[in-house]
Amino acid sequence: MLRTKTALLTILLSFLLLLFIINSIYMGAYSFINPFLFIYYGITLLLLFSVIEKVFAVSVLISIVFAAALEITREGSGKFYGYFGHAAFGGLFISVIIIQFFIFIAIPCLFAYMLSKGSALSRSIYFPVTGVFFIVFTAAGIYFYIDKIDLISSANLFSAEMTSKLAAAYDNMGMDYFTAPKMLKIFSGLLKSIFFLMPGIIIIFSWMSVWISFVALKKFSRNNGGFFKRNENLLLWKSSDYFILLLIAGIIISIFSVGIYKFIGYNIILLSASVYLVQGLTIISFFFNKLNLNIFLKIPAYGIIFLFANPLVIFVVMAGIFDMWLNFRKIGTKTKNKEGVNSI
Repeated sequence: MLRTKTALLTILLSFLLLLFIINSIYMGAYSFINPFLFIYYGITLLLLFSVIEKVFAVSVLISIVFAAALEITREGSGKFYGYFGHAAFGGLFISVIIIQFFIFIAIPCLFAYMLSKGSALSRSIYFPVTGVFFIVFTAAGIYFYIDKIDLISSANLFSAEMTSKLAAAYDNMGMDYFTAPKMLKIFSGLLKSIFFLMPGIIIIFSWMSVWISFVALKKFSRNNGGFFKRNENLLLWKSSDYFILLLIAGIIISIFSVGIYKFIGYNIILLSASVYLVQGLTIISFFFNKLNLNIFLKIPAYGIIFLFANPLVIFVVMAGIFDMWLNFRKIGTKTKNKEGVNSI
């Protein structure tokens, strides 16, 4: 009975993985700005690993091969709108497919493998994300250099296409105010900024998706000795004190650089802020638990934080930063050793 249940669950999860791969291939480069897709991959792959750890790689490989075969043989597979209409076997198409494999599949797989070997949660996120994006950004840099791709022109293309889609959507809804030239100019400038912030956004989606996936699955896992049960108390998690240097470096670069180089600093600030956001949320969760708030009160509280994002999210990030000096949870050395607190 147990083997039958495992087999059925494996088939279901492999089929879901197949669907997600096909969907991300069809979406092309736009799949990277869909945070839910990152979480779908993370939850599916972590569940699959927990079910069939020994033959996990085989199942993933089968899903990839089937997805590739279906897309190659599909009628009209010569062009995909998600890749700005590039040929299916063109350089850009193949490059983005490889990047998708690294980001969507390799990171959760490496994360699960490191956890299974007893690595700390933060380290299991840090090393796969750092390693994968080092490869991705190095390959992208070489690709841009060899093909002499102009980032400004690429940003203009992205902005023009997305602005026209927004204008068409607002026009269909009868919202003429948003289709006025003044508003379209604002949208165009905003979309260009988003384009240059894309590296930081993708990294944030990647690391936070595996964190959220693991925490959610750990919460609902009933098997006390299973893959999702850890000795670490996540409510006591905090980043390394030296991590503040990354934030300071980002601020310095953004102040003293010019042109698009400022966005290097902005990306670093954005990435650092995401880490301190999670640290701030763990502080809030710690005090929610200390006050014995039930889930029906916690969910609206978290909802308010993100609903009124501008002031409250910034407050949470600042709480994460100042935790380095104020130590809100009063985490001492003995507590660290006992609870398994770790930092990145």
